[in-house]
Amino acid sequence: MSEITYRLVEEKDFPTLLEMYSLLNTFFYQVGYRLPHPDNVGEIWLDSFRRTLGRFSNIFIAEMDGSVVGFMLCRLKRVPAYMGGVIVGELSDMWIDQSARRMGIGDMLSRLALEWMYQQGAHSIEIQVLKDNEASWKLYERMGFQLEFRVGRLLWPEYDQYEKLPRPDAEQSPAE
Repeated sequence: MSEITYRLVEEKDFPTLLEMYSLLNTFFYQVGYRLPHPDNVGEIWLDSFRRTLGRFSNIFIAEMDGSVVGFMLCRLKRVPAYMGGVIVGELSDMWIDQSARRMGIGDMLSRLALEWMYQQGAHSIEIQVLKDNEASWKLYERMGFQLEFRVGRLLWPEYDQYEKLPRPDAEQSPAE
C-alpha cells in the first residue's frame, strides 16, 4: 500500500486544487445545491481565501505517491458580540480523489484542520453538509459533531432553474 503524507498547501498545489474543487462543486449540484454556478468557480473559490491563508484559513493536503489526492479547507471567523464574540472555526470544503477513498484520508484531513483551528483559539467548529451527503455527515458524527440547527432555502420560481444533476454513485461522495 502506498504511503499517505499530509502537509499544508503550497502555491504549486493551486492548479490541482482548482480541478478538485470543480469536481466537488459538481458534486454539490448532484446532491441538491441550488445557487448560481459561475463558469470560473475554481478561481473564485481560490480567491475567496488566498490572502488569508495561514492566518484565518488553511488548506491541508493529502499526498500519495507524490500526487495530491485530497484537501480540506478550514476557516476562522469571529461571531457577533450578541452571539458571544468568540472565534469559530469552519470545516469548509473537502475532496478526496476517487482512487484514495476509504483510506481514512477524510478523517485525518479533518483532524488536522480541527487541531489547527484549536491552536488558533477557536471556541467551537461549524460544518455545513448538504442534506443528501450522508457519507460526509456520518464522518463528522463519528468525530463528535452534533446537529445544532437546520438551514433551508426558498427559491422564487424565476430562480428555480438549477436542476439537480444525476445522483452520483455512493462511491463518489467526497468525504470517504
